[in-house]
Amino acid sequence: MEFSDEELFEQGPVILFTWQLTPGWPVVKITNNVHQFGYEPAEFLSKKLTFTDIVHPEDLDRIVKEMVAFLKNDIVYFEQDYRIFTKGGDIRWVYEKTILKTEVTGLPTLAKGYLLDITERKLAEQQLRESSEKYYQLFDKNKAIELLIDPNTQKIIKANGAAEIFYGYNEQEFNNLSISDINVLSVDKIEAEIELALTEKRDYFNFRHQLKNGEIRDVCVYSGPIIMADRKVLYSIIHDITDQRQAEKALLESEQKFRSFIETTSEGFLILTPQLDINFSNTAICQLAGYSLTEMQGKSVLVFVTSESRKQLRQQLIMTRSHSHLAAELTLRHKNGHHVFIRYKATVMADGNGFFTYITDITERKLKEVELRTLNSAVKHSASSIIITDKNGIIEYVNPRFCVVTGYSEQEVIGQTPSLISTANTRTELHTELWKTILAGDDWHGETYNCTKNGEFYWSMMSISPIRNENGEISQFVSVSQDITEHKSKHLKMEELALRDPLTGLANRRLFDDRLNQAIQIISYQNRSGIGLVMLDLDHFKDINDTYGHDVGDLILKEVARKLLLCTRKEDTVSRFGGDEFIILLQEVSILSDAQRVAENILQSLSEPIHVGEHTFSITCSLGVCLAPQDGCIATQLLKAADLALYQAKIAGRNNIQFYNTAMQQLSESNKYSEQITFP
Repeated sequence: MEFSDEELFEQGPVILFTWQLTPGWPVVKITNNVHQFGYEPAEFLSKKLTFTDIVHPEDLDRIVKEMVAFLKNDIVYFEQDYRIFTKGGDIRWVYEKTILKTEVTGLPTLAKGYLLDITERKLAEQQLRESSEKYYQLFDKNKAIELLIDPNTQKIIKANGAAEIFYGYNEQEFNNLSISDINVLSVDKIEAEIELALTEKRDYFNFRHQLKNGEIRDVCVYSGPIIMADRKVLYSIIHDITDQRQAEKALLESEQKFRSFIETTSEGFLILTPQLDINFSNTAICQLAGYSLTEMQGKSVLVFVTSESRKQLRQQLIMTRSHSHLAAELTLRHKNGHHVFIRYKATVMADGNGFFTYITDITERKLKEVELRTLNSAVKHSASSIIITDKNGIIEYVNPRFCVVTGYSEQEVIGQTPSLISTANTRTELHTELWKTILAGDDWHGETYNCTKNGEFYWSMMSISPIRNENGEISQFVSVSQDITEHKSKHLKMEELALRDPLTGLANRRLFDDRLNQAIQIISYQNRSGIGLVMLDLDHFKDINDTYGHDVGDLILKEVARKLLLCTRKEDTVSRFGGDEFIILLQEVSILSDAQRVAENILQSLSEPIHVGEHTFSITCSLGVCLAPQDGCIATQLLKAADLALYQAKIAGRNNIQFYNTAMQQLSESNKYSEQITFP
């Protein structure tokens, strides 16, 4: 099927028009497909409507100023994007290409051109700009060439991987570039163009950019302001249109302007029969599908789409009885097997003998949408609790798992700080270390003890990582944590068993040594009150074991342990070193009488009868006492002092208390104190 240029564009979505350069811009010629905007050609040709009547008033002044600028620079061919009103009052975005016709005097009198509805493209670009900050991590992976620009300094803040490939600069080189280093315009003109983008008076620009190797490329830039890290930057998407510009130049020099445009455009184009067989396909759609012109010619378009898309197309065929323009998103099957996501717009021919169809590749946008949904789903359904805060620790987001674990709703925690779930038992040193680590830009890992909304305590294994903005500054923190309460409980029980005497439940030698060393450090560094050590063993306990057996002896030891706990405070440590030897660490002992009082209580308590089965025992003990810092500030030194005092108590006849003094040390050094001495 063959079509003349006029017939081709009369039926398709492209509106051809001619208007006079006089006030109001009266239209002298327009194609019938202006119906897509609800208008009749006669409304324009009868002068009831002028071209300026349908242009959005906010765009009209810009269009006029641009045209004046074109005329001053002797530019007779140009293109513009702007908004128009349909007859029904809707606002649509259109792309206009115009050629000015001049008189013999050289003054332009007529403008000829065409309009193409680009509303869907504009909306898609707007949606991408709005989501750019939240999903900044997708920036680098985007196949489109993208730049972030500081409008105040013209510095290039960030260039994605596609930009590095296109321009030839690496990331470090881009960090030292301004937009004037790649845009051939003067700095003043660039500043004026940035102002247009920043104030959103225009969002597309045609520039010439210089690559690192010196090559000049024509580019179309879609640019607009976004807010990132509390400041306004320009988010620019760059399309290399050098080949398109060269093709357009060829179009202007040939008699096949618009037919050649169909063949060279990056948009796919098909002419379909009423049965959806392909009568014509341009190069772009062949490249998109992976087939040659011959392979597509005469085949049904249904062959090249998925089964789900075939259902959509068949349903839309029914709609052609009442609609002259159709549009939908479909899935194309590439020749090599992978899927290509497309959007098609079809116009029914006036005679009903088929469709003019434009095809746009939306694969990148679709994949990005899938990736965004996947990321959202992963965070939302994660088995870990996730918190995102700003750089000051104010909560901006929590996932559902966090709400399940803590009992707080999302509304209750947004705007709060994570201290909402912290407990008073959390060490101050832990918070200090945490903030020092993450503010330095490093990841922090550790265990935290938290509290739910209803007051229950739980342990978490938490990892906190800083997020940096495009300037390398920390803008947010992400916390990921798992509930390890059950594991921690088992660990603490095992640890407790490792630090306790299995018979009496008292602290063992390991735990006692640890607490003694801590107490000595407190004395040394915090200048607090001293401590006391009371070392004791039971008099003649070996006789009980030999006479009544170790089972009875063990029961007596457990009863002794109980009495020792009753004679001491909660903050003191009662320890069994082995056999019938016990040692007690007394906290906050200022004077000798403090320790003496405890020792006397122990002596009195243990002298009371102990009943074991049918037997009653009267137990006595010998006690040696020393103090720190008076008698030393080294653990081994203090234990030795208490041992010497205990030895002196035995020499003094047992069942008494002796306090360490230097004479005991001298006695030991003169070998009068010997391990070989035994007591009956």
